[in-house]
Amino acid sequence: MKFETNNILLDVNVDSKLSLFKYIASYALSKNIIDDEQKLVDALLEREKEVSTGLQDSFAIPHAKADFIKKPTVIFLKLSQPIQWETFDGKPISNVFALLVPLKYEGTEHLKMISNIATLLLEEEFTELIKNTKNINVLEKSISNAMQGEN
Repeated sequence: MKFETNNILLDVNVDSKLSLFKYIASYALSKNIIDDEQKLVDALLEREKEVSTGLQDSFAIPHAKADFIKKPTVIFLKLSQPIQWETFDGKPISNVFALLVPLKYEGTEHLKMISNIATLLLEEEFTELIKNTKNINVLEKSISNAMQGEN
Protein backbone atom coordinates (compact mmCIF):
# COMPACT_ATOMS: atom_id res chain seq x y z
CA MET A 1 0.00 0.00 0.00
CA LYS A 2 1.36 3.37 -1.01
CA PHE A 3 0.98 6.44 1.17
CA GLU A 4 -0.33 9.35 -0.90
CA THR A 5 0.87 12.91 -0.45
CA ASN A 6 -2.68 14.26 -0.79
CA ASN A 7 -3.57 12.32 2.39
CA ILE A 8 -1.47 14.76 4.42
CA LEU A 9 -3.85 17.35 5.86
CA LEU A 10 -2.27 20.32 7.65
CA ASP A 11 -3.78 22.95 9.96
CA VAL A 12 -6.97 20.95 10.45
CA ASN A 13 -9.30 23.06 12.58
CA VAL A 14 -11.39 20.78 14.83
CA ASP A 15 -12.28 21.13 18.51
CA SER A 16 -13.06 17.57 19.59
CA LYS A 17 -12.60 13.92 18.77
CA LEU A 18 -16.09 13.85 17.23
CA SER A 19 -15.43 16.84 14.98
CA LEU A 20 -12.12 15.23 13.95
CA PHE A 21 -13.89 11.98 13.04
CA LYS A 22 -16.46 13.94 11.01
CA TYR A 23 -13.64 15.77 9.23
CA ILE A 24 -11.90 12.47 8.41
CA ALA A 25 -15.19 10.98 7.15
CA SER A 26 -15.93 13.99 4.96
CA TYR A 27 -12.43 13.84 3.50
CA ALA A 28 -12.65 10.06 2.93
CA LEU A 29 -15.98 10.50 1.14
CA SER A 30 -14.55 13.25 -1.09
CA LYS A 31 -11.67 10.92 -2.09
CA ASN A 32 -13.99 7.96 -2.77
CA ILE A 33 -12.41 5.91 0.04
CA ILE A 34 -15.86 5.38 1.58
CA ASP A 35 -19.43 5.98 0.44
CA ASP A 36 -21.06 6.74 3.79
CA GLU A 37 -19.71 9.41 6.16
CA GLN A 38 -21.87 8.50 9.16
CA LYS A 39 -20.86 4.85 9.02
CA LEU A 40 -17.20 5.85 9.26
CA VAL A 41 -17.83 8.26 12.13
CA ASP A 42 -19.72 5.48 13.94
CA ALA A 43 -16.96 2.92 13.25
CA LEU A 44 -14.27 5.26 14.59
CA LEU A 45 -16.34 6.01 17.71
CA GLU A 46 -17.04 2.29 18.29
CA ARG A 47 -13.33 1.48 18.06
CA GLU A 48 -12.56 4.28 20.50
CA LYS A 49 -14.99 2.77 23.05
CA GLU A 50 -12.94 -0.46 23.12
CA VAL A 51 -9.73 1.32 24.12
CA SER A 52 -8.46 4.79 23.36
CA THR A 53 -6.29 5.13 20.27
CA GLY A 54 -4.48 8.06 21.89
CA LEU A 55 -0.82 7.32 22.47
CA GLN A 56 1.50 9.94 23.94
CA ASP A 57 3.57 12.92 22.89
CA SER A 58 0.61 14.44 20.93
CA PHE A 59 -0.12 11.37 18.75
CA ALA A 60 -3.24 9.27 18.16
CA ILE A 61 -3.97 6.46 15.70
CA PRO A 62 -7.77 6.20 15.31
CA HIS A 63 -8.74 3.41 12.99
CA ALA A 64 -11.69 1.63 11.47
CA LYS A 65 -12.09 -1.60 9.59
CA ALA A 66 -15.33 -2.15 7.73
CA ASP A 67 -16.79 -3.43 4.49
CA PHE A 68 -17.84 0.09 3.39
CA ILE A 69 -14.18 1.17 3.24
CA LYS A 70 -13.07 0.69 -0.36
CA LYS A 71 -9.26 0.66 -0.06
CA PRO A 72 -6.65 0.60 2.70
CA THR A 73 -5.80 4.22 3.45
CA VAL A 74 -3.66 6.17 5.89
CA ILE A 75 -4.52 9.83 6.41
CA PHE A 76 -2.14 12.03 8.41
CA LEU A 77 -3.67 15.12 10.02
CA LYS A 78 -1.81 17.88 11.81
CA LEU A 79 -4.30 19.85 13.89
CA SER A 80 -4.19 23.64 14.15
CA GLN A 81 -4.76 23.31 17.91
CA PRO A 82 -4.52 20.29 20.25
CA ILE A 83 -7.72 18.47 21.25
CA GLN A 84 -8.51 16.41 24.33
CA TRP A 85 -8.01 12.66 24.02
CA GLU A 86 -7.38 9.82 26.41
CA THR A 87 -3.61 9.32 26.13
CA PHE A 88 -0.84 7.54 28.04
CA ASP A 89 0.64 10.85 29.16
CA GLY A 90 -2.70 12.60 29.80
CA LYS A 91 -1.89 15.31 27.26
CA PRO A 92 -3.98 16.43 24.27
CA ILE A 93 -3.19 15.31 20.73
CA SER A 94 -2.40 17.29 17.61
CA ASN A 95 -0.89 14.67 15.25
CA VAL A 96 -3.22 11.97 13.95
CA PHE A 97 -2.70 8.92 11.79
CA ALA A 98 -6.17 7.72 10.72
CA LEU A 99 -6.16 4.17 9.36
CA LEU A 100 -9.06 3.01 7.21
CA VAL A 101 -9.08 -0.66 6.27
CA PRO A 102 -11.55 -2.75 4.26
CA LEU A 103 -12.65 -5.90 6.10
CA LYS A 104 -10.94 -8.15 3.55
CA TYR A 105 -7.57 -6.76 4.69
CA GLU A 106 -8.45 -6.95 8.38
CA GLY A 107 -5.81 -9.39 9.59
CA THR A 108 -2.89 -8.44 7.38
CA GLU A 109 -2.70 -4.90 6.07
CA HIS A 110 -4.39 -3.43 9.14
CA LEU A 111 -1.97 -4.96 11.64
CA LYS A 112 1.06 -4.18 9.51
CA MET A 113 0.05 -0.52 9.11
CA ILE A 114 -0.60 -0.03 12.83
CA SER A 115 2.53 -1.92 13.82
CA ASN A 116 4.85 0.03 11.51
CA ILE A 117 3.46 3.43 12.50
CA ALA A 118 3.30 2.61 16.22
CA THR A 119 6.89 1.36 16.15
CA LEU A 120 8.10 4.58 14.51
CA LEU A 121 6.17 6.66 17.05
CA LEU A 122 8.44 5.16 19.72
CA GLU A 123 11.45 6.72 18.00
CA GLU A 124 12.13 10.27 19.09
CA GLU A 125 13.78 11.27 15.81
CA PHE A 126 10.65 10.32 13.86
CA THR A 127 8.18 11.92 16.28
CA GLU A 128 10.16 15.16 16.50
CA LEU A 129 10.33 15.36 12.71
CA ILE A 130 6.58 14.75 12.33
CA LYS A 131 5.67 17.22 15.09
CA ASN A 132 7.97 20.00 13.93
CA THR A 133 7.57 20.13 10.17
CA LYS A 134 4.80 21.24 7.87
CA ASN A 135 6.84 20.37 4.79
CA ILE A 136 4.58 18.04 2.77
CA ASN A 137 7.52 16.35 1.00
CA VAL A 138 9.37 15.62 4.25
CA LEU A 139 6.17 14.29 5.86
CA GLU A 140 5.33 12.12 2.84
CA LYS A 141 8.81 10.57 2.68
CA SER A 142 8.97 9.93 6.43
CA ILE A 143 5.47 8.43 6.65
CA SER A 144 5.93 6.33 3.48
CA ASN A 145 9.18 4.91 4.84
CA ALA A 146 7.51 4.23 8.19
CA MET A 147 4.65 2.35 6.55
CA GLN A 148 7.09 0.23 4.56
CA GLY A 149 8.93 -0.58 7.79
CA GLU A 150 11.96 1.49 6.76
CA ASN A 151 13.52 4.38 8.67
